Amino acid sequence: MRITNRTRNTLLGTRVAPAATFWSRLRGYIGRTRPKQGDGILLVPCDAIHTWWMGFDLDVLFLDDRGRVLELVRSLRPWKRTRKVQGARYVLEVPAETIDASGTQVGDELSWREQEPYTISVLSPGSAQDASSPNTRRISTR
Repeated sequence: MRITNRTRNTLLGTRVAPAATFWSRLRGYIGRTRPKQGDGILLVPCDAIHTWWMGFDLDVLFLDDRGRVLELVRSLRPWKRTRKVQGARYVLEVPAETIDASGTQVGDELSWREQEPYTISVLSPGSAQDASSPNTRRISTR
């Protein structure tokens, strides 16, 4: 999924995975490699996190049910935990320095959406350039 800071018109992530089950929230980044710029995890429901068993720092954003930033934690180190943030519904975990790079501040509003599925038309060699041709194959990403 893609997450944007609507207030500042900046991008926080393009490959953000939702974590909406107990097990996916518990695992988070445990046992994973350091996320690259654009990666992230959006935990829901969530109002506190830990970085136990992780080998890298994370930027952490606590959001209310409308996507408004309630609290920011820059470069949360491994083996730490946050306090419970009153009113938080979502927690966005992104690579360290993402908060500063995006200019995100408390009070900003974030929005997110799933990547839209798309269809690709592939023409067989020698066929007409008409997508409705019988030689056309449809490949869906779903």
